Amino acid sequence: MTESTRSSTRPTTMPPVPSKPDRTPDLTDITGVTDITGVTGVTDPTGVPGPTEVPARPSRADGLALLGEFTGSGLARPVFLARRADGQVVALTELLAHILEAADGARDVAAIADRVTVVCARRMSGADVAYLVADRLMPLGLIASENGVTPAPRAKALFTLAARHTLLPAPAVHRVSRVFAMLFRPAAVALLLALLVVTDVWTFGRHSVRDSAAEVLATPALILVVVGLALAGALFHECGHAAACHYGGARPGVIGFGMYLVWPAFFTDVTDSYRLSRLGRLRTDLGGIYFNGLFVLLLAGALALTHAGVLVTAVVLVHLDAIRQLAPFVRLDGYYIVSDLAGVPDLFNRMGPALRATLPRRRNRVPRGRPARSAGRSRPDGLTPPDIRSRPDGLTRPARIVVTAWALLAAPLILVNLVVLMVSVPFVLTRTTRAMWDYLGLAGRATRDGKLVTAFAEVVSALLVALPAGGMLFVLFLLARGVLRAVRAHREGCRRG
Repeated sequence: MTESTRSSTRPTTMPPVPSKPDRTPDLTDITGVTDITGVTGVTDPTGVPGPTEVPARPSRADGLALLGEFTGSGLARPVFLARRADGQVVALTELLAHILEAADGARDVAAIADRVTVVCARRMSGADVAYLVADRLMPLGLIASENGVTPAPRAKALFTLAARHTLLPAPAVHRVSRVFAMLFRPAAVALLLALLVVTDVWTFGRHSVRDSAAEVLATPALILVVVGLALAGALFHECGHAAACHYGGARPGVIGFGMYLVWPAFFTDVTDSYRLSRLGRLRTDLGGIYFNGLFVLLLAGALALTHAGVLVTAVVLVHLDAIRQLAPFVRLDGYYIVSDLAGVPDLFNRMGPALRATLPRRRNRVPRGRPARSAGRSRPDGLTPPDIRSRPDGLTRPARIVVTAWALLAAPLILVNLVVLMVSVPFVLTRTTRAMWDYLGLAGRATRDGKLVTAFAEVVSALLVALPAGGMLFVLFLLARGVLRAVRAHREGCRRG
């Protein structure tokens, strides 16, 4: 889920950030500074210049929340965050943040300039403020427009959740997270993790995973039990993110569900965790995995009371899900852990510059007797300066190292998976179609025999088998659409050039 540059009169606005993070079982979402229009300026995504008419007394857009400075940032310069009413987070330079803070609807541009001059110790005129409001803040939907139409561009990010629907509204999530927040006290964490270790030793030492799995596979009704427990564990996972967010001092939003590719997935809106320290954000990232462990404790307790072998399989699946969540190459919990460790909101948007920075640079020496020519900057060694866009500029050295290492690992892995996906599509589709017909045939026979539970289990199995194949086709569709858009943008750029 990319910078902040400042000059005397034209600071560059950080592009919007996807809501941080929408936590899901298959996607633990979204944060990142994602460029929607380019890093050299901000205009409407359609290409039409932003509004130029500045209100006489600029005021912040309705529902806008100022989150303050992004602490623990891996960016070289201070970054301030604001969240619109639609949940979109926008990162700003310090100057723009102070202008936005002073735009309360009571001050005109001259009064805002006086206020910013005092706060920033930097001379500003009313004309400077009017320009920045019209050219930077209004196109991003941060300042209300006089005509009542405030643009609200959204960030475009890779591998994000779609078709979102609310399951628990924010007030309900706030009450639940307030109850569970006590579980993040250091003493409680230490005690519960120690108990988890003891519980795992008892569970896997006294019970057979193989026998449990065989029992589940042989009994369709138990498959439904496992699916139900998996859904309950996924929802409890989301409560962990919300509770960790509340414990840190931020306010979690809704818990809902959507589609990640074609997999149904839960999410939790913890956008407000941006206001937390790096430690608070990491706690929020790890809160879901921590609650996976607590869910294992509940399952083990039920196992001790009921001796139901199906619970052993459920415990194994919860552990496997927690391990999977640590994968840092898609938008799971591991991705956000790396992101917050580096202090860089959207790693995917930094991947291209990080990879280009590792390539050998061709240096063009100036022939003797000919003066050096440089577009914008001169160098004493007479070499042409490298293109600033070919480096992950704007990052501190530690953040640059982390982002580069992540990109070098993630890019080939993603590429290999895409190649394998494209090669295996014909085989997978054939096998999936055959398996679906088999399951549906079993469901039909079970229905005729009056075994409705078995029939329902077979239909669920057919759907679960179909989802991966559908996901593969959807990924290929997204890939083809992205390539076509890139080709179209390149042609338009060449035509304008």
